Amino acid sequence: MVNLVQNVLDMISLFTDVALNTPVTALLLLVGFVFVAGSSLMLAYLVAGAVVDLLTPESLGRRPPQQG
Repeated sequence: MVNLVQNVLDMISLFTDVALNTPVTALLLLVGFVFVAGSSLMLAYLVAGAVVDLLTPESLGRRPPQQG
C-alpha cells in the first residue's frame, strides 16, 4: 500500500513537470483529463441507473392497459 501511494505521488510530480514545460502540453493533459473524467462520470451514471432499476419494484408504475 505504501508503494502504491508513493507511485501516485511520483506520477503527480512527473505530470506536473511535463505540464509546466509548454502551454501545448498543459492543454493536451487537460483535454485528456476531461475525456477520462467525462467517460468515468458517464459510466458511474449508467451503473447508478442500473442499480436503481434493479432495486425498484415493478409495481410502482401505472398498470398496463387491458387487452381485448
